[in-house]
Amino acid sequence: MSIIAIILSIFGAFFQALGSAIKKKSLQFSGMNNIIAFFTFMVASLIFACAYFLTGESLGSSNLSIRFWQAIFWSVGLNIVAVWFMFRALDLAEFSYLMPFMTLTGILMVVPPIFIFGEIPTLPTFFGIILVVSGAFVMNFKRNIIKDSKIVLEKNQKGLIYFLVTALCYVITPTVGKMAIEESSVLFASLTIHLLSGLGFLILIIFLKESGRIKEVLIKSELRPLLLAVIMAGFIMAVENGSINAALKTEPVASVMAIKRSMPFFAFLIGVFYFKEKSDLKKKILATILMVAGAVLVTVYTK
Repeated sequence: MSIIAIILSIFGAFFQALGSAIKKKSLQFSGMNNIIAFFTFMVASLIFACAYFLTGESLGSSNLSIRFWQAIFWSVGLNIVAVWFMFRALDLAEFSYLMPFMTLTGILMVVPPIFIFGEIPTLPTFFGIILVVSGAFVMNFKRNIIKDSKIVLEKNQKGLIYFLVTALCYVITPTVGKMAIEESSVLFASLTIHLLSGLGFLILIIFLKESGRIKEVLIKSELRPLLLAVIMAGFIMAVENGSINAALKTEPVASVMAIKRSMPFFAFLIGVFYFKEKSDLKKKILATILMVAGAVLVTVYTK
């Protein structure tokens, strides 16, 4: 992998950790899941739109292939499903309980690109992916279900059912996203995916008769923290996905997403230095070593 692609993938991992924390905090406002998703995607699409027009790109609809629109259809649909189920999961379960299951998607991530792009990972690359995923799992998995109360355990298990749908969607979205990028550009594909995803949630809001809550978020002073949070989350989503899409333009899906799956490492740093979470440091250090070793293997042996 190129140095630029590595840096972009790391950016994606860091901002995913930061964005996830903000979204979890925002979900404390009851009944606002779809509103949060709508604002987040629309803010991100606005940022991509500004970048697209400022760079002077000119890509008309007549230049877009059927393959592009097929990729957009699946990417937007899977994003909407993934985010809806993720928010439902975060409403119910603990963040630290869910995160290990997202990192496991890194192993399955190598499958779609093999059939669509012919990106067959070498043995060291595949082993590196496993190390990254294993390190992320060790980093997060700290729950002892024997000590959990029955209520917490039931919520975690119910939330996990929702979250597994999200994880499965995110196995496919990077591959179809790369298809859209290859048929257009990083900025245009990113703009289209985020704009249509936001509009998809708007349709869902109208269908569920929640449109009045959009006005509430915009005008009610007590919801000002939520508005600021979703604006920040939209900005972070744009940086996260923009970085990853730029890396996907030139590098294999499995390698980029393997490095992005080191996201729990950044969550660990935020926890230790900001939230002062000093427990299980030995286990977290071991996980960090595994992820760094895996990232090195992916970087060195991916062609």
